[in-house]
Parts: sequence; structure tokens; C-alpha cells
Amino acid sequence: MNTKSGSLDPMDTAAAAVGHLYEAKERLKDAAIAAGGAVKTAAVAARDGLADSRDSIAKPLSDARDAAGIAASEVGEAASAEIDVLVDKGRELWSSAETLIRKHPVGAFGAAFATGWLIAKLMRRN
Repeated sequence: MNTKSGSLDPMDTAAAAVGHLYEAKERLKDAAIAAGGAVKTAAVAARDGLADSRDSIAKPLSDARDAAGIAASEVGEAASAEIDVLVDKGRELWSSAETLIRKHPVGAFGAAFATGWLIAKLMRRN
């Protein structure tokens, strides 16, 4: 959904951010599964007592470490990018709220007063 300024709705942006974080989580999970498989392969190679077991163990463990590092890096990058987008949207919302308050100060005061009164009323109930 677009607003008048041509930017995405904050709820759509937040939903997209959650989607990207979910995708990053899935990649991390896949890397963990791959790492588990590599550890299992290394354990089988060690159990079988192959002559070159050191190389057989080192390579899968190295691959697992590399895959986990790449997945963690992707998760960090995705989270950082989404946080930047959300911060920018927050700034846009703050700016639009300031503009609205400047255009309609009495209405803004009334809305703030009514909101405060409602919150106080709800707090007294509990």
C-alpha cells in the first residue's frame, strides 16, 4: 500500500522485514543441518578408522564451519538492512506526525488529551 509520499506503508515494511528475517533464519537452519551432516560424516569416517581419517574429518568440519559462518553473515546483513529500513520508516512517521501537529495543533492537543484520559481510565480499572 502506498501513502501520499509514494513510500510503503510502515506495516507493509515491517511485514517485509519479518519475512526477510524469517528467510535468513531458514538459511541459518539449513546451514546448521549441513553442519550436522558434516559432523556425522566426520564421525563415521573416524569410526571406520580410515588411514586418511584426519583429512576426511578436517574437510567436512571445515565445510561446516564455513557454511555456518556464511549463514550467520547473511542473517546479520539481512537484519541490519531491515533495521535500517524500519528506522527510516520511523523517522518518516515522526516527521509526518510533526507536520500534522503543526497543521492542526488544537486537534492534536485534543487527541492527546483524550488518549491520556482513556489510558488513565483503563489503568484505574485494573
